[in-house]
Amino acid sequence: MPNRRSFLKATTAAALAGPAIVTSKTASAQAVTLRVGNWLPAHHLIVSGIVRPWAQAVEADSEGTVKFDFMSASIGRPPEYYDFCANGAIDVGFGVLGHNPNRFLMTEIMGMPFMSIDPWAGSAASWLAFTKYGARYNEHKGVELVGTWVHSEPYLHMRAEELKTIDDLKGKKIRVGSAITGRIVQALGGTPVQLPPTEAQQAMMSGVADGITFPIESIEFFKITPAIKATTKVPGGLLYTDTFWLGVNEKKWQSLDPKAQAAMRKHGGMALALNAAWAWTSGDNLGRAALEKAGVRFNVLPDSDAAKIKAALKPLNDEWLAEAKKRGLPGDEIVKYALDMADRYKAAKRVNVV
Repeated sequence: MPNRRSFLKATTAAALAGPAIVTSKTASAQAVTLRVGNWLPAHHLIVSGIVRPWAQAVEADSEGTVKFDFMSASIGRPPEYYDFCANGAIDVGFGVLGHNPNRFLMTEIMGMPFMSIDPWAGSAASWLAFTKYGARYNEHKGVELVGTWVHSEPYLHMRAEELKTIDDLKGKKIRVGSAITGRIVQALGGTPVQLPPTEAQQAMMSGVADGITFPIESIEFFKITPAIKATTKVPGGLLYTDTFWLGVNEKKWQSLDPKAQAAMRKHGGMALALNAAWAWTSGDNLGRAALEKAGVRFNVLPDSDAAKIKAALKPLNDEWLAEAKKRGLPGDEIVKYALDMADRYKAAKRVNVV
């Protein structure tokens, strides 16, 4: 019976080995892979310098419970990505809140005129204000936000005519990325042309727009530099900043291992905001060098324009406060808190993570 004994030994060994094999498969199956919707090229700093580093840090810190798969092809226009995330078409999404006009008005507080002096101040204040008041906004159904941030100082970049005073903006068609920015341009006498950044190059090259509001980094990245003859900085702080979001589908979030959730929170929030500020600052240095090499003229509006601009844009801040009151929110308190946090974290001061 040697053959029978050999068979029994073999089957017994296989049976004993079986659970070990199943356990191994089960362990690897615990690492949930989340699909990250991506509407930007992989080398854009939002992807390569902000979102992907966040994902890599989360993977490394989640004890093998989560992985991320960045989609290589866009599945729609940038304004659609919040809903893609909310309805489960993607598991993780990011984008510009202002791409959906008036939908996330409270969360976009740092997009109001003269709220943010630099990306360090604006990004930190954006997240801290959302952390303190966001639950009362009721603006983000279907998505668990893990981070918000803003871009660096936008300039007014022109195809032909230079802006030497704010009055030169009158009658000019200016590409904008959000409804708030459009209102700002309109209040200053320009005509807003709202388009996502992926369509900005064509608008500038074809003359659909006479100028564009953009951080310096974005001009070079979206290959708009050849269309720019002059660029102008506004004194006394920013005209506006766009607010970005990073979030996870709410149902998917609730199904995640607590270790994965903890890692996302740890590397999101303030850590993400300050890393985003660093990424934008670095990108702007490269963008400015490219514009200077192309012979673009740099201007700064006269200080006398600052008071004129603030007076023209005051109604926008008043409208935001009125909307906050309508929703039962302490608008003045939120604005004061956001400005205090912006002052605490501005680049001119030492950055202190709370």
